[in-house]
Amino acid sequence: MGFFSTLGDTREMLLYLLTMVLMLGFIMPVHECAHGLMAKALGDDTAERAGRLTLNPMAHLNLYGALLMFLIGFGWAEPVPVSPVRFRNQKRRQGYMALVAFAGPLSNLIMAILGAVIFRAGLCFKMSEDFYFAFSYVMMYIVILNIGLAVFNMLPVMPLDGSRILNWIMPDKLMYKIEHALSRVNPIVYLVVFFVLIRLISGPLWRVEYSLFEWILGGVDWVFNLLGLTIA
Repeated sequence: MGFFSTLGDTREMLLYLLTMVLMLGFIMPVHECAHGLMAKALGDDTAERAGRLTLNPMAHLNLYGALLMFLIGFGWAEPVPVSPVRFRNQKRRQGYMALVAFAGPLSNLIMAILGAVIFRAGLCFKMSEDFYFAFSYVMMYIVILNIGLAVFNMLPVMPLDGSRILNWIMPDKLMYKIEHALSRVNPIVYLVVFFVLIRLISGPLWRVEYSLFEWILGGVDWVFNLLGLTIA
């Protein structure tokens, strides 16, 4: 879903724009702050010194990523700076980088769960049909987008977070050879190959995201039922 799919329906367009504002104004800053906070916990305060340990969306705004977020519902923020040489334990540098990378997708999964909790809690109260539509649209879209960001960022492809985790797992010599080879590839060619690859694996990605969506909503619903909090 993207902006153009909402054309012709003013209500849906406004709700879509509201969702994108929440994504850019809160969720993506949380993702970047998670990277920075993990780096700081491991000894690197580069993000803090750069003024990036903040939820101020302007500190994390990337114009191209924000534009794509509005147009197609998927984008990115300005990456938080990390200096591995400042980590406390240099012998564990690759492992620390993997932890810093994983903190971002983990924050998205946590926000997806929180979004599902807010949605399920809202259903415990009576609401008008219009408010129910608006509430369900925004909260479900936030859950879906957070799951999508978490799964997508875990792909072991540069420059996604998953590539840092892959670097930690693979032998150093092999990692250096791959990085050297990629550095010689034309950036435009790399982007084309990157998006073609994502297109080819979109089916399996969607199935993973849908399974997580069902698991999160089902788990939250089970907890609420266990607590005796029924739908109004």
